[in-house]
Parts: sequence; C-alpha cells; structure tokens
Amino acid sequence: MEENKKHILIGSGLIVFFFLCLGGIAAAAYLPGFAGELGRMCLAWITSPFLMESALFILALTLLFAVNAWRRNKDGEDWVKLDENGDPVRDK
Repeated sequence: MEENKKHILIGSGLIVFFFLCLGGIAAAAYLPGFAGELGRMCLAWITSPFLMESALFILALTLLFAVNAWRRNKDGEDWVKLDENGDPVRDK
C-alpha cells in the first residue's frame, strides 16, 4: 500500500509541476519588454494546434523512454539462463 501512495504522489507531483510551468509561461506573456515578447512567443508556440500536439507527443515519448530506462536499470539485467530442467535461472 505504501508503494501505491508513493506512485500516486510522484504522478501528482509531475502533473502539478507541468501545470505550474504552463502557468509560468502564461504569466510571462504579461511581462514588459523582451521577456514579455518571449513569453508571448512561447505561449503562442505551446497553444498552436499542430505544435502543441507535436510537443506533447515528443514530451510523452521522452518520458516513456526515460521511465523505461529507469525501470530497466532498477530491475537489472533481463538475461535469463535455463538450467537442465528448463527452469529459468537469473544470474546475480
């Protein structure tokens, strides 16, 4: 049960961080000068239909590969040998 709560907290934290970043970019659009222009440019890039979908796809793909690499490093080697009876034996 503790591990389930940990996963929920990590996922919730990532979602909150994502929306805080979006809010920060939206707030930067109201800054004066070059910072405001940069904020408006980023906001326009994020909210345009094709670029938004492409960016979210690339972000999701990157997160998928990162989580998979982390899981494979945590689980260890996937190589399994079979003993004489055909039972799998994992080298440690």
